[in-house]
Amino acid sequence: MKRLIEKVRTLAAKSPVLANILTLMSGTAVSQVATVILAIFLARMFTTADFGRVAIYNSVVAMLVAIASLRYDMTMMLPKTDVEARVLKKLATRSIITVSIISSVAGIALQDWIVEHYDGDTLLGALFPFLGISVFLISEVAVLQYWYNRQSNYKRIAINRVQQTVGTSVGQLALGGVGLKSAMGLFLGTILGQGYAWVNLGLRAKELREPLPADAPRIRDMARRYIKMPLLNGPNAILDAIRLSGINLLIGEASLSSVGQFNMAWRMLLLPVGLIQGAVSQVFFQKLSTVERGNMERIVRFVVKRGLLLGLIPFGILFAISPWIFTLVFGAQWAGAGDFARALTPWLMLMLVTSPISTVFVVTERQLVVLIFATFYCAVPLSILYFSPWELLPTIYLMSAAMASLLVINIVLAIWVAHQFDQGVGEKAPVIMD
Repeated sequence: MKRLIEKVRTLAAKSPVLANILTLMSGTAVSQVATVILAIFLARMFTTADFGRVAIYNSVVAMLVAIASLRYDMTMMLPKTDVEARVLKKLATRSIITVSIISSVAGIALQDWIVEHYDGDTLLGALFPFLGISVFLISEVAVLQYWYNRQSNYKRIAINRVQQTVGTSVGQLALGGVGLKSAMGLFLGTILGQGYAWVNLGLRAKELREPLPADAPRIRDMARRYIKMPLLNGPNAILDAIRLSGINLLIGEASLSSVGQFNMAWRMLLLPVGLIQGAVSQVFFQKLSTVERGNMERIVRFVVKRGLLLGLIPFGILFAISPWIFTLVFGAQWAGAGDFARALTPWLMLMLVTSPISTVFVVTERQLVVLIFATFYCAVPLSILYFSPWELLPTIYLMSAAMASLLVINIVLAIWVAHQFDQGVGEKAPVIMD
């Protein structure tokens, strides 16, 4: 083990990209371990229906977050100067505030309809007036993380992930411990964790609070310059949110308990995926933003091969033991989550491979390609869930197999786009200058 650690340190010293990935992975690993440990207690403190209520609420939040910044948060990675990036930050924040206010107003207006639609569930309806708070905190944390990514401050991102994850779970446990053992306790604990993460990131980004220089470009001019992000990449993000949220909402039509079981399986399976994909995606987005023609296809193929090697064994093990391990760890009430987890493993393994290379389409300004793909990627699972004549579990198996097949197509598209770029086809987005 000592030799392995020394070898990793030596490789990291030679490769800044590897060092950055390891930094982000360390923070993600700590947060993931904390998530599992604390989830053991949370799963026994709150019911499957409580988790289902929060999953329904979070599904609506996710769709709103997808449009909150108009994708100008991701655009902060592209300008040549930090001043231009700071202007984009202001643009993104203004958009987030606007969407957050509208979200809460809509949540209040639709509260009675939500209660009626979910069989008089007043506890679920009570969450929706707070939509704006959730949308603001999640979106602003994402904006700030892109800023730190631009600055290559991966240590701060890693620390923030731990703070947010641990803060959320500890808050939920504390509220449950004092008697708030309901969906409201889970929700308020989440708000505490997200708020803590936002404050910590914002306080350390002093340059974002400084006045812009007199020669800084106008917000309106920057919005026009990067209009392709909301027009092309924005719909793609919206489709992703509709897909993920729509799956929860359609399962929720069966019962809140079922969506709670499914959501637990999804969250736990995302842990090994998130451990790697979050770090690799952020680092390779920065790497691809600065890569020269002739090198992109090589990088994409490298990431795909490594993703397959990293995912095959752990996901094979998860497929074999999921039904047993969920019951053992979280209790007998979560047996359904173990069955869902086994069904989802093919899809989640391919997500591990494709997530890091998804930014190829942004960097090469080929968002239209991924938008067309995203349309099918959204329509297929929702159609399967809506029209399937079978019970929920076999339907999830079918959905997972179909989505894994689509992700294989996504890999082919990413390699093709990278090859086209290396051959001089198309234009590259404005890049960061070191």
